[in-house]
Amino acid sequence: MDIFEKIFKIVDVTKYNYKRLMLIPVVVVLLSGIIVATVGVNLGVDLRGGNLATVQDVRYTPEIQSELITALGDPNITVRSIFSPITEGFTVETSPDISSSELLRVLNNMYPDAPVSVQSIGPTLGAAFLRQGLQAIMFAFIIMAIIVFIAFRMPVPSGAVVFSAFSDMLIALALMSITGIELSRYTIAAVLMIIGYSVDTDILLTTRVLKERGDDIDDRVRRAMKTGITMTITTVAALSALYIFSTSEILDDIAIVLIFGLVADTFMTWLFNVGVLKWYAIRKRIGVIS
Repeated sequence: MDIFEKIFKIVDVTKYNYKRLMLIPVVVVLLSGIIVATVGVNLGVDLRGGNLATVQDVRYTPEIQSELITALGDPNITVRSIFSPITEGFTVETSPDISSSELLRVLNNMYPDAPVSVQSIGPTLGAAFLRQGLQAIMFAFIIMAIIVFIAFRMPVPSGAVVFSAFSDMLIALALMSITGIELSRYTIAAVLMIIGYSVDTDILLTTRVLKERGDDIDDRVRRAMKTGITMTITTVAALSALYIFSTSEILDDIAIVLIFGLVADTFMTWLFNVGVLKWYAIRKRIGVIS
């Protein structure tokens, strides 16, 4: 038996009570909302304000962060490695309490022969970047919701797709909070991409279940699931390769946030949205339920 057929046989949600399965993603969404509301999400220096320094032509080691914390007296300093085919180095993030001139002086003393640049971002500018990022997410989400409602013209299935997309972002933010991944301009772009990734499988499922005729609804769900799970597995595989082999922590963060969103989408699409669509199809007498 093909490996994908074995996977589909294991995860075939049509074998279980769809009403009970719906409880799993609902509980996950509620827990995610509690985490985001209580713990919050860590903001990157570009959104909260502070200093961002780049040091090139220096090999990164974990000891650099400890040395800078001692030299500057700021326990919140974060050091990230950077690498490219033509250079290597690291970036340093500090709070606004450290002046950019002091940070530049310390780095020049530690690495007198290395190119060093320092960018200072004030709290007001950081707040403006955060506001613009949130506005972009809200605008993209609203446009997506409008397109979904126009495409299906059915409030319940369309609402399920929109709710799933919102839940995918919420779960991803909760996982970012738990794992310590910062919300920055780069991970905001990943959150925006989650909106696109999440609605793909939901639209596929909704189209198969409500617009195809001639087969049992469970058969339509299984066909949609085979296609959707294959799409998710291949995307996660590509993002995992990026995360494993990338030498840029920015790309690592983008990859892992997208993986968070795809994992959340798996729960929301194949447990929650399947349940909503089966309930809706039974109520509206669409197809024959086995």
